[in-house]
Amino acid sequence: QDRVILVTGGGGSIGSELCRQIAGFNPRLLVILDRSENSLFDLELELKKSFPDVPLHVSVSTINNYLGMKLLMTELKVEFVYHAAAYKHVPLMESAPIECAYNNILGTHNLTRASLEAGVKNFVMISTDKAVSPTNVMGVTKRIAEMVVQSHNGNHTKFITVRFGNVLGSAGSVTPLFKRQIAVGGPVTVTHPEIERFFMTIPEAVQLVLQASSMGRGGEIFVLEMGKPVKILHLAEKLITLSGKKPYEDIEINFTGLRPGEKMYEELFNHSEEQIPTSHGQIRVAISQPVDLPYIKSQIEEIRGLIVRRDGKNLREKFRDLVPQYCSEPQSSSSNAETLRK
Repeated sequence: QDRVILVTGGGGSIGSELCRQIAGFNPRLLVILDRSENSLFDLELELKKSFPDVPLHVSVSTINNYLGMKLLMTELKVEFVYHAAAYKHVPLMESAPIECAYNNILGTHNLTRASLEAGVKNFVMISTDKAVSPTNVMGVTKRIAEMVVQSHNGNHTKFITVRFGNVLGSAGSVTPLFKRQIAVGGPVTVTHPEIERFFMTIPEAVQLVLQASSMGRGGEIFVLEMGKPVKILHLAEKLITLSGKKPYEDIEINFTGLRPGEKMYEELFNHSEEQIPTSHGQIRVAISQPVDLPYIKSQIEEIRGLIVRRDGKNLREKFRDLVPQYCSEPQSSSSNAETLRK
């Protein structure tokens, strides 16, 4: 309440819900940043209607613009940053490691530097369970982004990360895809009959992000309790049934095989991380070895050089240097599409 708050990636699924819930607390100014002009336009219209008394500053920009971010935060006297901007689509990012690193790693580094220079009080980054023992480009870049954020703690700005799994209904996620496939009569495509994922609703995830950020002293990686993992096959069957159809009779379910970088199951903690409970039953802290800032800065410059040279092969090797758990070898998958029958 009565704070100047910046949300990056404000036009996305998590970012827009952050804006809605933050607006409900009557901030002095809500600054919304995204590079998608259409998403920003739609969100601005929605917020002006739902929260007419909340001042808004909408910025079509990118987190890769360090000077722009620094000037924006300095001029508007931003106190809190919620960093939700990132590339998150696993299969697409497997073929775009340079762009993914540029956005997820260098963009996060730019934003942490700009936040320090602008005197921001609290910085909260949204992370993902795919950063844990990552098997894909998106996950390993988010793990490195976690390290970047942690390494900057210890100054006047509190740097915090909140890590969680999939959210239901987000753009590009499996639920909207299944609904579209069901609407046209199928088939519904599932990569593997045993694949599992953690799920949470978008409003619930954002509410816990805000609670975790209020608890942070700086340097923590908060992990949201996601409950039991859900089999994607069961989710597909349930959605077909809810549509009034019968799985395998009215709507077929086809197995397509695991995609490059895709895991059979996700984890919320690295094996090297200690799990510490908090005063909130749905929020824990992942404790790991502290990250040295000078080391991270030197690694960021090496990554920057590889990006400039468009050297994707050695960039992947750099990912492995920084995150030894990173394994990008394709997992075994069904070699052909098959149809599940009763």
